[in-house]
Amino acid sequence: MKKVALALGGGGARGLAHIGFLKVLEEEKIPISRISGCSMGSIVGGLYAYQPSWEALYELSFKFIENPFFKQFNFDDFASLGDHKEDFTEKVLYVMSRIKAGLSLFKTLGKSSIYDEKLVCKVYRLFPGKKIEDLAIPFSAVATDLISGEEVVLSKGSLRKAMRASSAIQGYFPPVKIRNRLLVDGGVIDVVPVSPLKKNEDELIIGVDVEPEISITGDLSSGVDIILRSEIIRNYHLKQYRTKHADKVVQCSMGKLNWADFKHAEEIIQAGETAALELLPWLDKNL
Repeated sequence: MKKVALALGGGGARGLAHIGFLKVLEEEKIPISRISGCSMGSIVGGLYAYQPSWEALYELSFKFIENPFFKQFNFDDFASLGDHKEDFTEKVLYVMSRIKAGLSLFKTLGKSSIYDEKLVCKVYRLFPGKKIEDLAIPFSAVATDLISGEEVVLSKGSLRKAMRASSAIQGYFPPVKIRNRLLVDGGVIDVVPVSPLKKNEDELIIGVDVEPEISITGDLSSGVDIILRSEIIRNYHLKQYRTKHADKVVQCSMGKLNWADFKHAEEIIQAGETAALELLPWLDKNL
């Protein structure tokens, strides 16, 4: 029987879907040989590689979300920024959210990120201070080097620091210095990190994509709309190229929930579970 190598993609709160995905694989006793992760995928994947139990992962994830230090990130200010509002009250709240988010981003004119090093370190201290080499499942986290522009695969050293580097959303969290590199979110280059998982005859490589699917749109009335739409198209085609060596790429469908919607964690986890259940017939045929 073949084993499964997982590439867990980034997507902020949407990355919590990986918990539901791992739950199904664990309950079906499908062996996982390796995990690579990007951004939130590196956090979920790293924690599961440390303790391969979806229940332990679920518990720790909610401790993380509900921690007072994490709440200081004020992700609710960013959560509604892509939603289309119809009701007048909702529109007012939406505009207020945009103003608050804009003021937060304005801080980056004088420093490297909205949130400072001290707060970020306090949040990541909630995670185990283990070495990647000592984990129960081989693991790697993908980050982007701002200096060279290269993808950096972190498969040795501090798990906590690797997860921090891989999930250092540019502009929001400070870059992470590791040796002569200055690292930020791996999603800049490789949002579903299939590339670190080299082909092995005894494995199936499965990418788990938690980003929104590209959709047909007719609302391109402003220059901002066009710029954002162009970025979506570029990122979509980059992802298709970067994941071409996977045996399967699974899309976790979550509708309009965005990267900051941590208050919808349960719904997001369920979406990952649904995606894994839909994958089972394919796994039965190919393992």
